[in-house]
Amino acid sequence: MTRFRAIALLLLATALASLAGADRASATVVFSTDFTGALPAEFSAPGAALEGVQGYAGLGPTGRQFAGNFLRYSSPLVMPTTLTLRNLPAHHYVSVKFVLGIIDSWDGVELMQVWVDTTLKFNHWFQLATSDTTDYFPAPPGAILSMGTDLGWSGCCYYNRDRAYDLGVEPALQNIPHTADSLVVSWKIDATSGSAASQWQGGLDESWGIDAVSVEVSSTTDAAPRGANTLSAAAIPNPARDGQVRLQLSQSSAQPVLVELFDLSGRCVASRSFAGSAGRQEVSLWSGKPLASGLYFARVSQGGQHALARILVLD
Repeated sequence: MTRFRAIALLLLATALASLAGADRASATVVFSTDFTGALPAEFSAPGAALEGVQGYAGLGPTGRQFAGNFLRYSSPLVMPTTLTLRNLPAHHYVSVKFVLGIIDSWDGVELMQVWVDTTLKFNHWFQLATSDTTDYFPAPPGAILSMGTDLGWSGCCYYNRDRAYDLGVEPALQNIPHTADSLVVSWKIDATSGSAASQWQGGLDESWGIDAVSVEVSSTTDAAPRGANTLSAAAIPNPARDGQVRLQLSQSSAQPVLVELFDLSGRCVASRSFAGSAGRQEVSLWSGKPLASGLYFARVSQGGQHALARILVLD
């Protein structure tokens, strides 16, 4: 009985480790704030202030939500907001997690940037003044918390289309190789053309906010091991014609497949599920109504794997 019990315990431990992931077991939260009370001493935030989250309240997953106050940057001057951590424990990777609000009439020339030490990790524009679009698409699953809705501050006008994101699921900010005993995370504005100061209005015209900020360090990562499921996708043909989109998938798993098609505004315009098939598989997103000509992105999800394909649709 002792032998069988030992084998059972070993199998149970192996299953639990597989489900949790090695990085989860070894991850240590070295900083977190929900901006309750005073601004944490680790932050330097000229041009920003703690304000109520207004319509953002409750957005985000459990444990990482907009609530109470967040740190809102609204200065017309362009200055970085920085989080500086020192005396970190020994580690090999760092992950930065937070929820982000893009507020009021961004013009599409401003870039919301996140730097980790001296490396640019997030760099995307948002166009809310005359449309509702961004180059941050398709966003990772679970990243978009709200779009196309006025969440506060402006109270008028045609550009009431704030956005909210959970960047705790953004891969570029997770499992970043890092061994130093200090870390600097910077949030700031830049511009696609000209100097940032001449493109950014600030105040009630444009602003951004962050909440539920946390930093984790770990010694291992959950990168896919050798032999793990692989997934890729390509449109056939590309450009697609007559408003019909077909994809060729290459996969090592027979798990079910979800295919979502996004337009340039980040809206999902088509979605279908398919039975998986290890090897190559062709699928169609035809839904009886031809797609308008333009550029689209397909996101294919299977298990924990994701693949993207860029598709040009012509009449």
